[in-house]
Amino acid sequence: MQIKGRKFLSNKDRKLLQMKLSEIYGESIVDLIRNTDNLEEARSDEGKILLKENRMWFFSYNDLLIPSIYCLRESSMKLPKVVVDVGAIRFITNGADVMAPGVVFFDETIRKDAIVAIHEERAETIIAVGMSLIDAQEFEKTKKGKVVKMLHYLKDNIWNFQL
Repeated sequence: MQIKGRKFLSNKDRKLLQMKLSEIYGESIVDLIRNTDNLEEARSDEGKILLKENRMWFFSYNDLLIPSIYCLRESSMKLPKVVVDVGAIRFITNGADVMAPGVVFFDETIRKDAIVAIHEERAETIIAVGMSLIDAQEFEKTKKGKVVKMLHYLKDNIWNFQL
């Protein structure tokens, strides 16, 4: 991932970002971005990214800001949860979409196209972030096929990003 340009966010830009993120992820996101944080917006060959203390916190996907695994682990931000069994972990950490047979828990609040955090079963650790392809009611009826499109996972370009 090559950085093409970056700039620190002004207070006005910071407030606009907080409003945009709170519309998508709820009011709890406002506490995530404090006025004392060094926030930068960067353009890369893969899209727009938001850096906090030189770590990637958000990246863009179809004009939507998606939190990174690092952001979810280091903050109080919560996304709807999908828990996968141990057998699915190696596929997911290699970029595969989440398939229904590997899911042991699918949050009942999940709607189609919602951004979800993918946890592994034993340690409840976040291993990926994805977009739900179905809602919770559909998941109860399905036993096969893709249920979550992978957007970011451990050891991908976003995880390995460094300035």
